[in-house]
Amino acid sequence: MAATGPSARTTVLRNALLFTPFLAVALVVLAFIGRDALAEGVGVGDIVGIVLVGFVVMLLGYQVVQSVRDLFARPVETTGLVERHWSRNDFFIFQNSYIFLGRDVFRLTPEQSLDVELGDTVRVRHYPHTSTVESIERVARAEQRGSGDEG
Repeated sequence: MAATGPSARTTVLRNALLFTPFLAVALVVLAFIGRDALAEGVGVGDIVGIVLVGFVVMLLGYQVVQSVRDLFARPVETTGLVERHWSRNDFFIFQNSYIFLGRDVFRLTPEQSLDVELGDTVRVRHYPHTSTVESIERVARAEQRGSGDEG
């Protein structure tokens, strides 16, 4: 099985382009709150605002930095045993599938997850910083459970 989804590089670029404007807006809001706090004195509302917006800036900044790093990186391969395989709905519309290999979590497209089962050994070609999957290939099938002596 060599399932490939939409271009992983396109996904990385789309993430960088999507999150960068939100980061810019959050930085402007953070600067505005900081300037206001310095001009009028620091109040409890300013501290709460700085903490909340600062947290959002950190999350968005991390995502943008990792996406930009992957734009200049080459995909790497990770081979391992699928220790966990699950699906969940995002925003009540999109169903995403995930697999857990070693210490990494990979989000798969529906096409990529069709032939991957718990216990399979798979080779995932992905970008190193965002773990965006370029392709996934099953190396070995999981042992058939329940088809032997169970005592």
